[in-house]
Amino acid sequence: MGLRGILAALCVLLAMLPGGPVQALDETTVLDRITAYLARDADCAEAGDLPGWERRVIAVPQDGYRLRYSRFGCEPGARGALVIAPGRSEPSYEYAETAIDFIARDFGPVYVVDHRGQGMSPRLLPDTDKSHIEDFDDYVTDFAAFVDAVQADMAALGAPDAPLYLTSNSMGGAIAIGYFQQMGPDNPFRAAALVSAMIHVNYISFTDKQNSWLNLRIYSETGVALQSWWRCDVAWLWDDTRCDGYAAPRTFGDYQPDSRSFEDGEEPMMTQSRARYDLRTYMWDTFDWGPIRAADYAGENWVGPQVGGSTTNWTRESVRFVREMRRAENLARMVDVPVMLVSGTRDLRAYQPYAQWRDVPADLSRHTRFCDRLNAASLKARGDYVCEFVAINGAFHEMYKERDAERQVALDTVDWFFARHATPRAD
Repeated sequence: MGLRGILAALCVLLAMLPGGPVQALDETTVLDRITAYLARDADCAEAGDLPGWERRVIAVPQDGYRLRYSRFGCEPGARGALVIAPGRSEPSYEYAETAIDFIARDFGPVYVVDHRGQGMSPRLLPDTDKSHIEDFDDYVTDFAAFVDAVQADMAALGAPDAPLYLTSNSMGGAIAIGYFQQMGPDNPFRAAALVSAMIHVNYISFTDKQNSWLNLRIYSETGVALQSWWRCDVAWLWDDTRCDGYAAPRTFGDYQPDSRSFEDGEEPMMTQSRARYDLRTYMWDTFDWGPIRAADYAGENWVGPQVGGSTTNWTRESVRFVREMRRAENLARMVDVPVMLVSGTRDLRAYQPYAQWRDVPADLSRHTRFCDRLNAASLKARGDYVCEFVAINGAFHEMYKERDAERQVALDTVDWFFARHATPRAD
């Protein structure tokens, strides 16, 4: 089975022991419970028995951008606070259910950032549907300002020395890795569980193309770099909108209300949970954001949380960034925080696809290779291993929004990892 398989099996066994981790919310009640919770919009003074939801804003020191984040819960948890870095297009409120689950496991508060240009944060282009970034490092700069705000808030709550833990989804994992590489030994986190991390830009998964030998090369990171070079560095001479235009306008363009439709068992859904899929649909298409928009966004470029496809510059910057973060010299800068990669075996954003004629199943070798290379850097610098890899069998990309079976295993696995690192790592 190997060490990684043994660790994954141990996570599941621990979840079954008496007195083990608590059960998450029941999927059949999620849509009604979470939409009612968000509609109530109760801060800590009004929350009652439920964790308060407070929407907050900070001005990023470098450029004054008004970054949003959500705080769930009102008191420091016995096990410390949790920071969540969502994926592309994910608003912070979508982690309300996950926050409630971790608060039940004695973490708190749970802080979730709205990355620049998405979620509850203002948009960067006049077309608010476009998922855009000028420089991927802006995400890391924003995240550092957000973490500073979290630490200040924990101090205000009387717990300046409480442990901080981090978990993420997809693009949030790349941002967290960039943050760790920037901070080095000064990062404040006890441990980080990176779920479905964006280690590689699997661009073909954003298209409807077959996994032919040619398509796998056209829609590779190299193909993205060449396409964006043409659009941003050449075609702009006669069309200065190409770089800010959609990278794949036919399949990922403007968001169309009432266009989302759940298809059971289809990996592009990102989840096998109809209820959790429908939660996003409801919050994007039906929820009344008018009062929040009027109260919080005067003069800002924000009409709602919905977002469409990525721009060419977003794909260009994403490829540049992940290539840099995978370099050995940068991996050596993040050996001071224990990291666990949690990946689903049916995560089309993460797995390595192969040409159909080879008849080879997709695998998670990109993630295991990243962990191995990070461990090589840690072994050289510290004499020990810093990265663990766990595969969740059958799980799709959005594991914190998966159906109950896979989601419960993911929650228990992350909880177990955090429990193992409840005490600081020896220098």
